[in-house]
Amino acid sequence: MNRPAKKRSLFSRLMIGIVAVSCILSAVIAIRLFNQRNDLPELRTVNVQRRDLVITVGTTGTIEPDEVVQVGPDVSGKIIRFGVDDRDPEKSIGVGSRVSKGTVLFQLDSQQYEIGLQKANAALRLAAADLVRLEAQSHQSQRNLDRADRLRATNPQSVYDEVVTANEMAVALLAVGQAKLEQAEAEVHHAKVSLENTFVRSPIDGIVIDRRANLGQHVSVGHPGLFLLARNLDQMQIRASVSESDIGKVKLGQPVTFTVDAHRDQTMGGRVKEILLNARMHGNFVTYDVIVSIDQTDLKLLPHMTTDVEFEIIKREQAWLVPTGALQWWPGADQMEQSVARDFTSDSDESSSPSKGDTAYVWVPADNGKVRAVPVRVGIDDGVQTEVIGGAFESESPVVVGEIKRTTLARIIPTVKTLR
Repeated sequence: MNRPAKKRSLFSRLMIGIVAVSCILSAVIAIRLFNQRNDLPELRTVNVQRRDLVITVGTTGTIEPDEVVQVGPDVSGKIIRFGVDDRDPEKSIGVGSRVSKGTVLFQLDSQQYEIGLQKANAALRLAAADLVRLEAQSHQSQRNLDRADRLRATNPQSVYDEVVTANEMAVALLAVGQAKLEQAEAEVHHAKVSLENTFVRSPIDGIVIDRRANLGQHVSVGHPGLFLLARNLDQMQIRASVSESDIGKVKLGQPVTFTVDAHRDQTMGGRVKEILLNARMHGNFVTYDVIVSIDQTDLKLLPHMTTDVEFEIIKREQAWLVPTGALQWWPGADQMEQSVARDFTSDSDESSSPSKGDTAYVWVPADNGKVRAVPVRVGIDDGVQTEVIGGAFESESPVVVGEIKRTTLARIIPTVKTLR
């Protein structure tokens, strides 16, 4: 009978202990919450930076030589051979071959042009012979005219008129013969030029950067660009494609930086050399080509390399920079060391930022846990950092960008925080 009573007594004491501990814990929590309810929120700060701020417009481009010459045939025909590379007599001229002015790049089948020259020479001989005949006729008609002049008094007028007419016709035929001879000579010259043009030669001293022809290929006069020659690969430029929304920001002489995949760790420079007006249509998207001259570089840049290009639009040297969020944050009235009227931002939109040229405030921590306003004038921004002017900042000075909000759990366990 005593054992059940003992069990009930032990259970009662255990329940009383649990209730007592719960009451003590609740009291501690209530006291802690009461003591912290009027605490100022903990501030999240970021140090002010002093450095250069550059606003750029980015695009892509292609490396190309400053001067590229497209070489094509002046006559039609079939390619029967390529010229020989001077550095390797067993190799035909191709990409990478260095050529001198006048070097034969390729030769076309010349058989039809040789036949054309033979025909032109035959026509020339025929025209020369015919001219001799016409000259003889002209001389004879002149002698007849002279005789008719002497016998004019005894001959009828009609006979005299016939002689005069015959002489005039002989002179005209002689002029036609002379013109035909000149035409035949021109045909011979044209045939010789056409035959010579079956040898397609380099117009400059340079290097072959592309060859778009094969043996046996039939090419025509309107088929340029079979060989692409660059005068000097040490002088390169960039052809960049800029959208119509950004082309108005690009100016002649503007500084440019760029990188290539082959040397990703190297940033190179240049300047805008030319803004071309030949717009390119890509559906509803319009772009313009911009030529960028490249500053001297010790890196070997090759034609057709893809570049990431940045056009420098605005640059501020050694500017004071704060995160853009520092200009968007506004403290509560109880957090201000000294009340400041909020007359420059939208009361309805706490995330709105002052624009360039506006007067604004950034907030810095004060000694009493509150914040102090620093009036500034807003400068340029790159979307992350904003230039501020006139704040009398010091290097590494902290500015407030937000608050660290404590949840109910964080008030019990101080290491648990929520950032805003």
